[in-house]
Amino acid sequence: MTEYHVAAPEPGFSGESCGVVFRDGAAVVSDETKTGRGAIEYFRRRGYRLTLQAPVGDEAEQEPQDTDGDPAEPFDPEERLAEEVITYLDELDLNDPDDAAEFARVIEAEQAGKARKTILALTEQGAQQ
Repeated sequence: MTEYHVAAPEPGFSGESCGVVFRDGAAVVSDETKTGRGAIEYFRRRGYRLTLQAPVGDEAEQEPQDTDGDPAEPFDPEERLAEEVITYLDELDLNDPDDAAEFARVIEAEQAGKARKTILALTEQGAQQ
């Protein structure tokens, strides 16, 4: 499980977004649940600033890193943990042509880069849908 500090694009925002409660433009979200993982990816795509807070397990040895979501840059699996890539791909709707193209692009980038088996196994899932 990993927790992220989330800074909303609007600094004074207080309220709820994607099931996450913000106060004065800040919130904390965990990737423990599918809802949390979906919220994290939504925030990345929408330009919220995410900062890794509490990695657990194998990730605990890594330094905290800024995972600022820059909507101008495409999702790069080379810069992400396998779990993050899988979560990102799981959130795509393969019935949507744009999402299907994004799925294919990320898989191609993974094949050309780290070629992690857990991620490449998702190509079978994508082909079935």
